[in-house]
Amino acid sequence: MQQNKTILALFADNADAEAMSSCFFHVPEVISVIADRFLKVTLGEIASARIEPGLAVISSALYPGKRPQLVEELRGYFPGLEILILAPASMPPPSLERFMLDQVRHLIIENRQEKAATGDGDQPLSVAIGNLILKRQWRLGQYVKKGTEIQEFQLSFSEEKEQIIKALEDSIVGDSMEYEMLRQKGALLADEMLENAFYGAPKSDDGMKIFRKGERRQILPDEGIVFRFAFDGETLAMEIKDGWGTLGADMVLEYLAKNSADMGAADDAGGRGLFIIWRFLDHFHVCVNPGKETLIGGHLKKSSQVPPETIHGFHITTTG
Repeated sequence: MQQNKTILALFADNADAEAMSSCFFHVPEVISVIADRFLKVTLGEIASARIEPGLAVISSALYPGKRPQLVEELRGYFPGLEILILAPASMPPPSLERFMLDQVRHLIIENRQEKAATGDGDQPLSVAIGNLILKRQWRLGQYVKKGTEIQEFQLSFSEEKEQIIKALEDSIVGDSMEYEMLRQKGALLADEMLENAFYGAPKSDDGMKIFRKGERRQILPDEGIVFRFAFDGETLAMEIKDGWGTLGADMVLEYLAKNSADMGAADDAGGRGLFIIWRFLDHFHVCVNPGKETLIGGHLKKSSQVPPETIHGFHITTTG
């Protein structure tokens, strides 16, 4: 079989397919499949035709509730398949524990009311499909309008954190409550991202933290800690990169699931901090090159209606 850009879109029934149809309006090469009693026959026919999809987009109306073994079935036919779950914000959230079991690392929460209010179309899904099919990393420039200035800071000392947070707050110009809330959330997220890079990411070979949380320290050149952000008037995007690469895809999901189940489970930069970043971003991405680099980022909209206590979308990828 030859790897191609074909996408499988799997739905619980015809009504589910109809409800999700707008999400795939601009997506080429989609094979839509209803997961009925003939699903195995359908998947077998696709495989027999020597079509090897690069990505399966699965409605949360189908998985994991109605068909918990679906991911295992799909990978039985297409071993290299990437899995992305598409979940309406109006439905109960999918199970992160099930995601951990099946190593599902991509989730998009679709908020139709917010899309209609902002005219944002299907950007998160379009970006995700492009990145997954073409094996690209998520970058903050994908979240903001073309031409938006990206501010970048190469860190040398931990004390530079306050300067960076102020620069971020100053970039969000506006007097309304929405702007003020965005400034507060942006400051919180920047603080968590920087703290994670300063004290959570640096670990010795035996996995022990090298620096104490809160201690003032110089950032060594090899750490390569870089913080970036951009604001286009509606969307604040931010990301941080470090040269440690100590996170793992399974570890990220474990932190998110553990803290979702118990809000006091892990009060440290690697677990609790990562959880807070995920919960306050509208969408969240992590890319790890083990032992070399970790990139954490995402975006938050000024008009966001996504409450922090709900499950948010995420993409967790590994390179190298």
